[in-house]
Amino acid sequence: MTQEHPTYGANRGAPETLQAFRNRACSLPASHPDYCPPTPAELDALIKIMGWSQNDVARITGVNYDPKKGSPTVRRWKAPVDKKDHRDIPYAAWRLLLLHSGAVSIDDDKLAKGA
Repeated sequence: MTQEHPTYGANRGAPETLQAFRNRACSLPASHPDYCPPTPAELDALIKIMGWSQNDVARITGVNYDPKKGSPTVRRWKAPVDKKDHRDIPYAAWRLLLLHSGAVSIDDDKLAKGA
């Protein structure tokens, strides 16, 4: 019998499916010892998998956007880490995206508290 093992830790490359996000360190609750913030590539991958626009992401996370120009905040979250305009996505905004995508559930967070 094959047993599935978590794939936390250093996840290489951006996930290509929603299912692939479930075993990534960035999808764990912040209280989990293996949690790592998402990389810009992971954020971009989730956005592409879900087919969201920059404005969709801005609406979900509650940041400002212009219907024609998009969101400077979302652009900063997606910018490569080595660029001066890069900003880390706040945990709450990231968690909202994961919840809206279905990659994680509220029950996942409840189970983590009991662990």
